[in-house]
Amino acid sequence: MATEKEIKMQSVKTADPVLYEQVVKGEVKLQDAYNEVKRVQLGLNEFRGKNTKKKEFATDFKRIIQLHNPSQEELIEEIKKAFPLTWKTFLK
Repeated sequence: MATEKEIKMQSVKTADPVLYEQVVKGEVKLQDAYNEVKRVQLGLNEFRGKNTKKKEFATDFKRIIQLHNPSQEELIEEIKKAFPLTWKTFLK
């Protein structure tokens, strides 16, 4: 089982190789790089920083489903991208 750090490193590496190299060199903290990657992936101005409000996941998920009407295959592909190292443990 992958550690949280390994999962975050893989996410950063996959999404932004340049940022990943900065993390490896110690120029950027892993958490900051991970937050930036998630911010870009989610299309947000800010990710879990100041002045952000955590919303109810179920409410947001329903809204996204209604707005985009994705197929099950599209949902699964996005889950695989979001959780590249662990998706197999919770999807059957």
